[in-house]
Amino acid sequence: MRTASPNLFARLALWALLPLLLALGACDNKTDFQKDIEKKIEAQKPIDDATIQDYLKKNNITDFTRTNSGLYIVWRKKIGSGVRPVRGNNVTTRYVGRIISSGLRFDSSIDNGSTCGCASFAVGGVIEGWNEALTEHMYKGEDVLLLIPSHLAYSYTGSGSTIGPFTPLLFELELLDVKQ
Repeated sequence: MRTASPNLFARLALWALLPLLLALGACDNKTDFQKDIEKKIEAQKPIDDATIQDYLKKNNITDFTRTNSGLYIVWRKKIGSGVRPVRGNNVTTRYVGRIISSGLRFDSSIDNGSTCGCASFAVGGVIEGWNEALTEHMYKGEDVLLLIPSHLAYSYTGSGSTIGPFTPLLFELELLDVKQ
């Protein structure tokens, strides 16, 4: 009696699954809503950039870095080496958050009642503009001004009743400590 080899079963199974795999590969899994949101986010990027550029010009800020993502960083205290956080590290910061266009202060660690006027959190659990700044551009002890386009902040959803959809933000951010 002859038995089929395991290789024959594997080939037959792959041939049987081929139509399904081709069909799944041809599908566009994004909904019309998701496609619409992506278009709106892309359309907003140059508007946010113009808002940030206007802020820099009005405040005579010429020494800044613009990253590939569109994040702007103005160093107020630059160390340039040392401990840099990675996602998952706990950091302690002191910060003030404002809406760029109005200057409205919407958040501040200074007002949280702590003795240090600081806040601690895990990197990776905050807006993407902060995650990028902390993991790619800042070292412990540095103090920066972050100008964050909406796609790196709260994007099309906004946050609470103060930060509307597609709102670029400004943060004064000091990285006080890193726990690795």
